Amino acid sequence: MVKLAYFCKGGIVVQNAIVKALINEEQIRLYFIDNTQLLRDIYALNQELPKPLKLLLGKTVSAMSILSGTLKGNQRMSLQVTLSNPLHKIFAEAEANGNVRGYLNEELLRSSNTEEKSMQDLIGPSGMIRVIKGSEMNQFTSITDMPNQHITDDIANYFVQSDQTPTYLYSDIQLDKGGSLLSSHALYAQLLPGAPPHLLSEVKMIVKANPDIFSKLNAEEASDSEEALTQLFGDAKIIGHSSSQFFCGCSKEMFYGMLYSLSEEEIKRSIERKEDIEAFCHICGKTYTFEQKEMQQLF
Repeated sequence: MVKLAYFCKGGIVVQNAIVKALINEEQIRLYFIDNTQLLRDIYALNQELPKPLKLLLGKTVSAMSILSGTLKGNQRMSLQVTLSNPLHKIFAEAEANGNVRGYLNEELLRSSNTEEKSMQDLIGPSGMIRVIKGSEMNQFTSITDMPNQHITDDIANYFVQSDQTPTYLYSDIQLDKGGSLLSSHALYAQLLPGAPPHLLSEVKMIVKANPDIFSKLNAEEASDSEEALTQLFGDAKIIGHSSSQFFCGCSKEMFYGMLYSLSEEEIKRSIERKEDIEAFCHICGKTYTFEQKEMQQLF
């Protein structure tokens, strides 16, 4: 049986709320999210991943999920992380409507000894981040290095290098001994124009000093979250919410182009052997089957 692979965009499973707030006399934009379900959806499609790769993918997707809350209209943000081994890459994408997807490329998935490496070792000293951001008619591309060898710290560094905007990203992913996901949360803080730089350092210190910060912030009532923010950061005002969810919009029609990429001999051989052709989406795990009748029409 002939098999094809296609990296596409992917099906809403559940929505996770991004809470948006202003703190420190409205000088800092601060967002936070419990995206546990979103990562469960991602990990369900990557069950055999060793723990270091699971954290690498999880932190990338978690960061993109909260950054989706910064996008507007029909904006989209595409992220490509190239590790020090240039064949090893991580891809993720976020849209303004909260749709998020991400995956590791085949070369990274097939790499050996990843179970024994830390996330820092996997990234290495010469990793690179490429970001494409904007709408279809107005996009810009930026490439930055990864001096911290850390996914969230270096995505935050992208904002500093590319936008000259001091930014803090924090992702907390808890796995049990067997590698199953217990919880996932993310926090994003960015200085607004005119705010003194030391305020962002104070936010970092408060987050590090409160390991249970997300249990305080993720309250059922918005007023409770606002009160928790005020207790932590001195003053706060919640200004809105948005959702973030795993999404893959793949369809059978997307794979016709890949069928046409097969040689005439390959298609003819499949027809002669009465074999179907399978096309597999690496993001959502769906498999699309092209039967004999469809291939004969194509041929």
